[in-house]
Amino acid sequence: MPREFPRHVRIAQAIHRILAPEFTRLARVAGVGMTTITDVTVASDLSVATLFVSVYAEQAKNAALEPLRAALPQMRSLIARDLRLKRVPILALEFDETVARGARISELLASRPTRADS
Repeated sequence: MPREFPRHVRIAQAIHRILAPEFTRLARVAGVGMTTITDVTVASDLSVATLFVSVYAEQAKNAALEPLRAALPQMRSLIARDLRLKRVPILALEFDETVARGARISELLASRPTRADS
């Protein structure tokens, strides 16, 4: 009987659980501001893990991610220490645009005329 969640999904959840507190601490130390990992996806061959990051800061997005990108090898070693994997996935950072997209959709829906207005 197949498992309910594939292995790469379970590993993504474990990576999120391991890295979330450390990621928040590193962001605070680097002066990036309030930063959180919103999602983690792992390739089905377990070669790459993409961390989707939300940054609640006024500074430029790329400047905010640079100190965090520099800490990726450190985070990868945390994963290697806590998970029993033959090969630890390479980590990649991407901005999570879902919050901005959701706000834009809400704005569009609010500005749409209703039938009573027509």
